[in-house]
Amino acid sequence: MLKLENWSKSFNQNTVLNNINLEVPTGNVLSIIGSSGSGKSTLLRTVNFLEPADQGIIQIGTTTKDVAEINQQEILALRRQTAMVFQNYALFSKKTALENVMENLLMVKRMTLSEAKPIAEHYLEIVGMKDRMNYYPNKLSGGQQQRVGIARALAIEPEVILFDEPTSALDPELVGGILDLIMKVAHEKTTMLLVTHEMNFAKQVSDHVIFLDKGNIAEEGTPTQIFDHPQNERTRQFIRGFDSIQ
Repeated sequence: MLKLENWSKSFNQNTVLNNINLEVPTGNVLSIIGSSGSGKSTLLRTVNFLEPADQGIIQIGTTTKDVAEINQQEILALRRQTAMVFQNYALFSKKTALENVMENLLMVKRMTLSEAKPIAEHYLEIVGMKDRMNYYPNKLSGGQQQRVGIARALAIEPEVILFDEPTSALDPELVGGILDLIMKVAHEKTTMLLVTHEMNFAKQVSDHVIFLDKGNIAEEGTPTQIFDHPQNERTRQFIRGFDSIQ
């Protein structure tokens, strides 16, 4: 599970996240929606400590830490419980698909090569990429690279997986396959946070949705509440904007 209390982040004098409070039970999917610049990606990056939050308390699984007191060793321990799937794939260009998936098992989980390889192969098979495991990223399509990225995240069996616009860099015909794959792995034992502009998909896959506006949670609720019966005017405007281009 993931819980954030009074979670805040600023860049210079610009407040990007303002006292965010949320709780996502184990196995649940939280979708985070909002306009560009609302703080969605920053929220994910602070959970993974790619960007340190300025203040707040984080709980992942059974571990709870105040960022004002956390040390580097504790950050690394929390980071081992999370995995992130990036919009631009973020694969190592000089490593094969198999080696990319093995990397975190070797470096984060401290497994041996003989331990890591069958696990990496297993998760590549789950995402439909076992027949491409010896291919380098430049020989894979965008959709295939993203599947490898998802396998890499799943392989370390994290408490929390963070998806940051996982389809935004894909050609339209590849989007459906990645969304189907995310749907397949959702609602398992891993908690999922999903930043996406795919509103119909968010409505289908989510247990809970938050609408971020200027670093604040302007509205939150079930997918039906947010997408069909929004109460906040900014949420209504945002949803109408997407409905108008469907």
